[in-house]
Amino acid sequence: MRDSGESEIDDSEDRGNEEEDNPAENSYVQELLKNLQQMETVVRSVFIPAGCQTMTAPHSVQCEALVFMSDFVKRLHDLDIAGRSQLELIELMMTLMNDVFVTMNYSSQPTFVSCAVLGLLGDFQELMKSWNHHTRADGENNPEVVYSKWLEWCLVWLLQSSCTSTALQFLNDEESLNTASHEALVAKTSPYPFLQQWLLYLSRMGVAFIEISLTQKVSSDWEMLQVPGQTAVSWTQQKVPSRQQLFMVLAEQDDMMVEVLNGLTRMAVLVDGTDSILTSLFSSFIEHMTTEYDPDLLFADLVDTLGQDHLVLLDLLISNETQMLEYLMRYLRRLSTHWNTSQRKLQTEQRLEGVMSVLIRLRLEIDRLVAADLFPYSAGPLTRRLLAVEQLYEESDDEDAEQL
Repeated sequence: MRDSGESEIDDSEDRGNEEEDNPAENSYVQELLKNLQQMETVVRSVFIPAGCQTMTAPHSVQCEALVFMSDFVKRLHDLDIAGRSQLELIELMMTLMNDVFVTMNYSSQPTFVSCAVLGLLGDFQELMKSWNHHTRADGENNPEVVYSKWLEWCLVWLLQSSCTSTALQFLNDEESLNTASHEALVAKTSPYPFLQQWLLYLSRMGVAFIEISLTQKVSSDWEMLQVPGQTAVSWTQQKVPSRQQLFMVLAEQDDMMVEVLNGLTRMAVLVDGTDSILTSLFSSFIEHMTTEYDPDLLFADLVDTLGQDHLVLLDLLISNETQMLEYLMRYLRRLSTHWNTSQRKLQTEQRLEGVMSVLIRLRLEIDRLVAADLFPYSAGPLTRRLLAVEQLYEESDDEDAEQL
């Protein structure tokens, strides 16, 4: 039975068991690791055929190559990979990033290819994060240094490739975006899946950049990083997605929507009370995160997106396919900690009553299911958080009544 207070689970024992239970798959992946150079050659040939720079393989073949790489990367999560193999795979990904992914024309290629690129980079980012947490440093391999270098390469890609500019163009073209929404629902070619993947990747990278900045001394490269042939454009100089655009794009994909909201809230929690070094490095980024992507307004937007229906929120909480439990616990903790500020903000926007109504009804429904032994995991930590917020709300109502 799951505990609603858990945010990360130590799955080291499960990994070991999976390796023993799947010797054939383990052997297959290990064989691929031995032939990474050949894999790189094959993937590069799909995008940049040797001796013929003007012709490439069909887009469907390119997509298959990227999906194959993503599947390979996902399989590595369950295996104990030697440090040398890790470094070889990282070098392969950096080479592909520089030679292939940076030079792609994301505005003209099919969106399913762009989605496959973002999917691969997102999967590899999760693998790198796992390696950074679980791999011990040795004479040849310092996971934190390697991870930091990988993030710098990702920053270069975000700034130099046409992926970000293409996404922003789609997002800021209201007519194109509305048309894309209808096309997505009837399964036509649409930029919506691309925008969903881009927003998901952006939220993951935002968390990663701030986390690494808080856990190690940031090198001068992070502050003065210059992309060849292009000046880094600050967040305040670009029309980044609004909250309305965020939900317009993500509302049809519950898992992505919740993960992006969880990531944005995680960023806000990380920057709360941070030192001047982090603030100076990410000043415009942090400013935008704390205004447009304010956690309280994001949650209020989510409540409205769900029709202020506590049962829909409950379905997301029970589902194993979303991060709703982790997200709600994180938001409730922050809401309790910053209650006075959050309360005033939501009252000013006339959204406090709607948010609290959903949270109170959610808590009552969870209590009913727990009493009937129908709730799928231990709800104690979650209901305690909900009760704490409810108590703060009632106390503020009492104070308002006394002032009257």
